[in-house]
Amino acid sequence: MIFLRDLKFALRRLIRSGGFSVTVVLLLGLALGATAGVFSVIYGLMYKPLPFAQAEQLVTVDTRFSSMNIDFNLGVSVPYFERIAAQSTAMADVTAYRDVVTEEHEEGDTDASASLRVARAQPGLFGLLGVGAVAGRLFNADDAKEGAAPVAMLDWDTWQARFAGSADAIGKTLRVDGKDIRIVGVLPRGFRFLRKQPQLWTPLIFTAADRGTPQAGNFSDLMAIARLRPGRATADATGELGAIAHSLDGLKEILDVTGFKASVKPLRSIWLEQRQSALNLMLLAVLLVLLVTAANVCNLYIARLLTRRHEAALLEALGASGGRLLRQIVAETLCLCGAAALLGLILLPAGLALMAKFELLPQDAPQRVGIDAATLLFIVVLAAAVAAAMTLAAAALQRRNAYEAIKQGGSRQTQGGRAQRVRQALLVGQIALTAALLVGTGLLLRSSQLLLRENVGFDRDHLLMAAIDFKLDPRAGEAEQLRVRANLRAMIERVQALPGVSVVGAGSMAPFGTSDSASNFLPPGAPDVEQSAQPTARNVFASQDYFAALGLPLLRGRAFLADETHGDASVAIVDADFVQRYCADRDPLGLKFKIGVQTPVEQTQEQMREYTIVGVAATVKQRSLDEHAERPTIYLPQETPLNSTLLVRSKSDPAALAEPLKQIVREIAPQARLAETFTMREWIERTLRDRLRLNTLLELLGAMSLTLAAIGLYAVLAYSVRVRTTEFGVRMALGASGGGVLKSVLLQGTRLIVLGLLLALPLAYALARLLGARLYQVGAFDPLTLFGVGALLLTVSLIACGVPAWRASRVDPIEALRYE
Repeated sequence: MIFLRDLKFALRRLIRSGGFSVTVVLLLGLALGATAGVFSVIYGLMYKPLPFAQAEQLVTVDTRFSSMNIDFNLGVSVPYFERIAAQSTAMADVTAYRDVVTEEHEEGDTDASASLRVARAQPGLFGLLGVGAVAGRLFNADDAKEGAAPVAMLDWDTWQARFAGSADAIGKTLRVDGKDIRIVGVLPRGFRFLRKQPQLWTPLIFTAADRGTPQAGNFSDLMAIARLRPGRATADATGELGAIAHSLDGLKEILDVTGFKASVKPLRSIWLEQRQSALNLMLLAVLLVLLVTAANVCNLYIARLLTRRHEAALLEALGASGGRLLRQIVAETLCLCGAAALLGLILLPAGLALMAKFELLPQDAPQRVGIDAATLLFIVVLAAAVAAAMTLAAAALQRRNAYEAIKQGGSRQTQGGRAQRVRQALLVGQIALTAALLVGTGLLLRSSQLLLRENVGFDRDHLLMAAIDFKLDPRAGEAEQLRVRANLRAMIERVQALPGVSVVGAGSMAPFGTSDSASNFLPPGAPDVEQSAQPTARNVFASQDYFAALGLPLLRGRAFLADETHGDASVAIVDADFVQRYCADRDPLGLKFKIGVQTPVEQTQEQMREYTIVGVAATVKQRSLDEHAERPTIYLPQETPLNSTLLVRSKSDPAALAEPLKQIVREIAPQARLAETFTMREWIERTLRDRLRLNTLLELLGAMSLTLAAIGLYAVLAYSVRVRTTEFGVRMALGASGGGVLKSVLLQGTRLIVLGLLLALPLAYALARLLGARLYQVGAFDPLTLFGVGALLLTVSLIACGVPAWRASRVDPIEALRYE
């Protein structure tokens, strides 16, 4: 009851001091909301249990080709997956799914057609996840056999939208892409697993061609998940993956070439992806902002208590115990921090929406990421910690002689040495933390600027690219291959005729795309050696206009001729890196070399074939702006590379050609799948999405921290001027000029600023070391960044000093001495 009265009294007192209370609650609430938002995402993605059966034992197979600079999970090939399922002793219930949701056309009773998002999975996926059907049944083994009648399961939302949740939906037929598909079941409400929520699930069926040895090295979008057996760890399963890969014909031959690495990771890594380092860095940044805010709030609260020190001394002289005074302080800090925590909770959804916009919060995560018990507890703990810091700072100021405090009188007396030192120390800490955060943000911005200006080796402007998948069976006959090639030629001719198109080229891959290919080769004049001792090169099948469309300059020689691409002639164009490595001081034109060629259709064992160099192209950045060429690139002629990437160079905005291109593909080859089309600039920026998103968020936090530091500096100096009004009046009455007083106050603020900047140097260096992996051609002590941050912080701080200093210089001696 006694403490409840203290709370009511503190609340009335804070309401009377509305300006102070609103400022503290607003500043602290913003910081708590930002920190809690980042924490909730980190907790939700990294620690919150997944909504699947025995989720802690679920794992995914992660494969990467490190020597090709491919830093994302490529999935598994069909033969590799089936070998893992058959031979693994560390994993059970190994099952697969396609990590792609395709848009397939549904045919209705009218001419209008709609698209359905369709996903494919083996029947074992749903049992492994502990998911049952709410109507009908799940897939069974017979549904996934080659030649089985097409069946499907509906997503809950699709069931509700199309069939109003009626059980009559089971057994009905949908006609999708020319096939009748019978609905056999409905998945539970809220079931999420893939990045893009599918409306329809169909069985994943492997054909005999899929299982063939030539497909062992064909990694695409097939993903594998499993359950660890009791007593086994991910390290055990990872070791098995390597042994299986080295024993599999068709895969073991390319392991060294590609830098193949397979590992087993917890299932949650699917949604965490590459976000972990960015989230950890964001948490560090918001904690720095919270520290700056806490220092600011403590400073403001100390200033408030100093204006009431006379009142506190009188209460103590009248018999109020130290415990009673401390209870009042605790009540005030709890009211302030409680209100700030409530505001932070109110702002939390907006913060989560901002993180979702910057793709730090995946929308496809199966577990709910947001406001939960752990986040609420986190906010309460942070608010309590700040309240404790405010209370300790206030309690330290209460240890003084009551008689001396009463004798000093009102609030216009100069504050004691202890209070001055505490407030100045907090202010210096604010400036140091703010400067360190701004330096880290500045380094990331400088790094991104240097990356964006990096020479990619070709003209990235006015260029549209789109990958086309004709869904061609790997062992399709010659007639089917000729049909697909004819379709591709027709597409190129139609696109070339579009208004504003300059030139159209086609290639088996394009820079910054998602596909890659490498082969062993023998350099010009090199003796025959074992395949394991041969160097590797990236090989690209290119049409005649590939180089013109890409804007890739030829440094020497010529481009391919029409008859060379039509007849797959034995000529090649190499890049400058190839010439530097393997041609020494020789003229590369006319030199011959051998390369293992496996065309996209033949899918047979590579055969060494001799080619003559007819041109030298500039070296191109293939995977990322900060890559270092690990292998040269060799271009081979082919008029219509199957499943190729179209390169469309336009005279105006290339994005305007995206819709006409899609329409042409639908008209000529309805069965083909056209991936999302992007301008080359968009493709390049996709490789920097993580950096750019993080930079933008850090800019916001840096601006917040800078604002808080400026407010804190202004508050300290403004209060210093107010309590020294009498001192300034005496000085000016004795002949001191307003300019002298102005200089005195500015020097006081400048000393604090300079001290804070010096203290920031080791903090900034430590932060820069943490950012090392994200920096490109920028050192921890980048002079431009340090100078820019120092100048910015000094300018803002001097402005914050200027207003109190100007007020001090305008003190009227008569008015100041009237109260003495």
